Amino acid sequence: MPICKRSVALVWEHPEDRTYIPGNMTSLPQDNHTLTRIFKAAAIPNIADFGGEYFVNMLTGLPNFRRFGHRKIFYEEGNKVSGHNVIMRTWGHFSLEEGVSEMDCKGVVVINYNRSENSFISKRIRDHVRCLREGNLYIGRFNYLLMGKLYFVGYFLLSRV
Repeated sequence: MPICKRSVALVWEHPEDRTYIPGNMTSLPQDNHTLTRIFKAAAIPNIADFGGEYFVNMLTGLPNFRRFGHRKIFYEEGNKVSGHNVIMRTWGHFSLEEGVSEMDCKGVVVINYNRSENSFISKRIRDHVRCLREGNLYIGRFNYLLMGKLYFVGYFLLSRV
């Protein structure tokens, strides 16, 4: 998979349709249509680039728990990258793996929660992540696996702490 090399300004299929991804995430769009275009234009990240803490900002689909310190913490575990979420306490352990987005058949990093320490409900989460700014800003699609099919729930951002 190619390493994520992207500038801050992203250009879509149509030259007149430009979106700026600012350092201040509060001005990002909050609609699925625009976020889908941003996700499709984002680069495929390298799993090895994930490490440390990232704030999680839910943009659509679910409430945003950033004010409660919602973070994902990534670390090496053997020869793979794993991690967990923190919202007041540790929950939702995951592993990273290479995958393909069902939306556009292009590569993504999958945050896979199918681990023994997770609840039955958490085990079904499959986040698909792409890179907006190498090493410090990623866009993700929160997906839920039900009866063998992925259902899209909403978009989120990961920004390095």
